[in-house]
Amino acid sequence: MAKKTSGFLIIAVALLGPSAALAGDDIPYHVVKGDTLIALGEKYLLRPADYRIVQQTNRIGNPRMIPVGKILKFPRHLLKYEAAKARFIAVRGGVSSVQGNARAQARTGAELREGAAVQTEAGAFATLALDDGSRVSVPSNSDVKIVRLRKYYLGSALDYDFQVQRGAARSKVAPLQSKNDRYQVRTPKAVSAVRGTDFQTRVDETSGNDFAEVDEGALAVDLTNGKSTAVGAGFGLAVTAKGEAISEALLPAVTLVGAGKLQNNSAVRFALPGDGKAYRLSVATDAGFVEQIADVLSRDESADFGALEDGNYFLRVRQLSQAGIEGQPAVYAFKRRLNSVSGNVAPVADGWVFRWAGVGKGAIRYHFQLVRGTPDSVPFVDEAGLSVQQLSLSDLPPGDYHWRIGSVQFLDGESDTNWTPFEKFTVTAD
Repeated sequence: MAKKTSGFLIIAVALLGPSAALAGDDIPYHVVKGDTLIALGEKYLLRPADYRIVQQTNRIGNPRMIPVGKILKFPRHLLKYEAAKARFIAVRGGVSSVQGNARAQARTGAELREGAAVQTEAGAFATLALDDGSRVSVPSNSDVKIVRLRKYYLGSALDYDFQVQRGAARSKVAPLQSKNDRYQVRTPKAVSAVRGTDFQTRVDETSGNDFAEVDEGALAVDLTNGKSTAVGAGFGLAVTAKGEAISEALLPAVTLVGAGKLQNNSAVRFALPGDGKAYRLSVATDAGFVEQIADVLSRDESADFGALEDGNYFLRVRQLSQAGIEGQPAVYAFKRRLNSVSGNVAPVADGWVFRWAGVGKGAIRYHFQLVRGTPDSVPFVDEAGLSVQQLSLSDLPPGDYHWRIGSVQFLDGESDTNWTPFEKFTVTAD
């Protein structure tokens, strides 16, 4: 059941678990014997003289005399850091990396730094790996900027910050090792902070809405209107163009009949319930969807992925709610092995000629069947093991006939038969 509101209470830490307090804009430091603000500034600050800012914000009278055990707060923007990096581990199609005014075609293994952006064209996909093992997947028609990618000298705290400017990003975040580690994803209307989670953030250009869906872990979401909310595992959030937030449980995983069957026709196609609801279907070569290759949003009775190469694939299906929130995923494994056949029948002077053609790898033989009357009748002609692609018949008695051709494929120690639908023709008396 959806919950609609224009404002939320401030997040309680307990909503994210007892050890999941979210990192703020400051990093704490516990003073030990011999510490001075001057020495700490030299060690941890970009500009050592900024120790005076730390002194003022922490109300320290003498920078050379700090009580042992006192907790100092160091603003992140003042801290020295080591530049972290992101690396492309999967690239498909038109993917660009943009750094300043420089644009380059993305390639697997290439590294990105803070300030760079990943832009994908239609039918293009990319996945980034971060230093801590986290992954960010960027689907088609998206623009994701790396706002911050740092490892601070103080406490070795990580600070990852991404901006989804267009399209979407799916994050698989490694469990953060320190309470001062921070992983954030921004959209135009919200900032989502996480601690060990699997979630997606999206921007819908048509409706102007922002979305977040959480499969594992939890999000703490700050809205641009100053309100905040928590989104736990199995829940989603939609923020409308007017700033109204809608929170609801994700719809249950979809059961697709026949989703795992062999895909041997010219186009890879999956049947949908045909209930007028929207479904998002994604195909990848791995179960983790790092190597995603296709994505379709459909309200029709089927989803068509075109002519995929032969191989083993995974299909992920999500149903969209009325609010546009994508539901829980259902994942199916399927095999693609092209074994397509088509044919036609035509009258000739002395009878009928049947022609066909098949497409597929391996050894191909054909199985011809002709039945008189209804398709479920006993075959009138049944010829298997054909290597030719044409057959002529004469002196057929008048009546209704149905015929079909099967392509029998032998490949990798397996056999598969793919039949055309029965086609009807009528023989009339002279």
